[in-house]
Amino acid sequence: MVNISPNRLVLKCYGYKTKEGKWFGLCLNFNLAVEAESPEQLRRKMHEVLESYIATVLDTNDKASVPDLLCRRAPIKDRAIYYGIKIILFLKAFPNNFTFKEALPFHLASEC
Repeated sequence: MVNISPNRLVLKCYGYKTKEGKWFGLCLNFNLAVEAESPEQLRRKMHEVLESYIATVLDTNDKASVPDLLCRRAPIKDRAIYYGIKIILFLKAFPNNFTFKEALPFHLASEC
């Protein structure tokens, strides 16, 4: 059995308000982005995109590609933005930016 660190089951995401007034969000673990009208809608859309992505990856017939598809880290620039926002939030309130974590969406198989 493979040991999986609990940190690997939590996805790192961030969101910020653009100059156009929309909210942009990115998941660092899979380099997936969404745009929304509010932070709440952004989180909801991100969850839906992540759930769909994981389901699609696990349903692929090309099983050899699964490890690469589950390790699509965002570029260093996006990781720097995430940690920059975390530092700024730690130091003071920064209302148009936020970081959040999403649980890796998966369903445990059940025995019948």
